[in-house]
Amino acid sequence: MEYLQEAVLLGIDLLVLVVCSNQYYKLRKNCRALKDAPQLQIDEQLADRLRKEPDQKLKYAVIRGSVTPIGTALRSAMSPSVTGVLQTMTLTEHRVARAMFGFWQEEKQIIHVSANETPFRLVNGKQGVEIVSGLSAELLDMDTVYENYEPSSLTVFDHLFGLFSGVRQKGLQTTEEMLRDGSFITAVGELELDDTGVRLHPPSNGWPMFLTTATKSTLLKRLEEAKSSTLLKVILSGTISAVLIVLITRKLYKRKKQEWEEDKLRKQLEQSRATRRARMRTTGLAEEQLCVVCIVNPKEVICLPCGHVCLCENCAQKISLHCPVCRTVIETKAAAFIS
Repeated sequence: MEYLQEAVLLGIDLLVLVVCSNQYYKLRKNCRALKDAPQLQIDEQLADRLRKEPDQKLKYAVIRGSVTPIGTALRSAMSPSVTGVLQTMTLTEHRVARAMFGFWQEEKQIIHVSANETPFRLVNGKQGVEIVSGLSAELLDMDTVYENYEPSSLTVFDHLFGLFSGVRQKGLQTTEEMLRDGSFITAVGELELDDTGVRLHPPSNGWPMFLTTATKSTLLKRLEEAKSSTLLKVILSGTISAVLIVLITRKLYKRKKQEWEEDKLRKQLEQSRATRRARMRTTGLAEEQLCVVCIVNPKEVICLPCGHVCLCENCAQKISLHCPVCRTVIETKAAAFIS
């Protein structure tokens, strides 16, 4: 309990450190992969380039083109004039919740998300690359085509219930996002040539797939900034962990040092008492008057409940379980005065 506060803080900080470190190494790996990824034009030479690669694949590549649906495009549910190839509908609850120390704060909670996808390609002139599993992209830039917030109409009962439960709804927000038909975007992923043509899909080695309106250089700059920000968090949390470890170690050392000094003093006092007892003891005693364990010092302690006076004071400190004479369990011991 003495180190509980520091231990809890250290545990939380180490957890933050692990999360930030994992995020940093992931961002660093992604930056290196994106920096080394070639940017290819969508043209007649793209298929020839892929034929020269092992398994007709490029593990990581960057292409740019206009979004064109393969078949019928999706139509916006809320804005029918808008068409696209990727669509998400999100229902978000806005609420006020009681936080720590009784303060109320606003929160958002996603209640429902639905997504739709239609096959599409990135086109440059007459050439195109099919995009596979676009919704699984780690970064997906889509336009917000509809957004509506409806405040909740709360009754007196709702306010009372929220007061006791600690959560009170403020309203519901509906958001529709789409990757529009005709958008000019950058796609990053694994390029593959098969019987149907050139396709780009999430990399099989775990690298992230991006579908963004930013250029490669802008995207790389964003990742570098995120990496630098995460590195600062790692350094800060690591410093805090080091300080907490030093504080806990210092406290432990002080406590151990105090225990060592108390133990040393106790041994000195015991040695002093043993020396005084030795000076006061009578010499030349008969064998039946000597301690049955060391056979040097006189009998000075009685074992109870058996009642055997058989131990000197020195040996009584070492024997606590059974009487050395009858093996009865020792409940207590007391000084014995033999005349």
